[in-house]
Amino acid sequence: MHGNIFKRFAARFGPNRERELNLLRIVENTSWAEKYPNVPKPEPKLSVRLLAAQWSCNDLRAEQMPSLAADLLEAGHDSPALRRLAGEMRVACSADVEDLVGKMFREFCIPYPLTEIEAKLIVTRQIAREVIAGERDAVRAGTHLEMIIWHWNRLPDDVATLFALNDEMSWDDEYQRYLPVIAEQMLDAFARLATMTDEQIFSA
Repeated sequence: MHGNIFKRFAARFGPNRERELNLLRIVENTSWAEKYPNVPKPEPKLSVRLLAAQWSCNDLRAEQMPSLAADLLEAGHDSPALRRLAGEMRVACSADVEDLVGKMFREFCIPYPLTEIEAKLIVTRQIAREVIAGERDAVRAGTHLEMIIWHWNRLPDDVATLFALNDEMSWDDEYQRYLPVIAEQMLDAFARLATMTDEQIFSA
């Protein structure tokens, strides 16, 4: 899949852009941990607080929740609501499980519901850490944050910067700056977002 994405970007940017993208590998998964040693590793995928944030900003679908609950049980987590959620067989929309999901998070002492901005920042920090760790490519991560998480609503400065840079990568050559400069600024923005502290998130 990543190879196809790379080819589409290369075709759009032309031969010179293809060489630049090859050097940067900005559209493929590359670890940038050595460049940004102060960026913590991503949280585990089954972090209950992370799941609460993903659920709160619609980064999880309702039909995913029973299987995620089963994964949590298998990983050693347990609570009455979690067991009930894992056994749900007919889930078509978030309303079908919202009460049960909220109860589950509260049983794990997660302050729920999270505010919209708290949830978005927690998810943004996780995605940024995944980019720096090489678990996500920067372009697709930026697009996911723009289209699924934020929708250009109440953007923090670094998020707005990231979206503007991500958009600039698709500009015509005569308007676009040198691609490696854009890419480096994108990674810098991801690194800043990845180092947000809980205090910063919950005081936003």
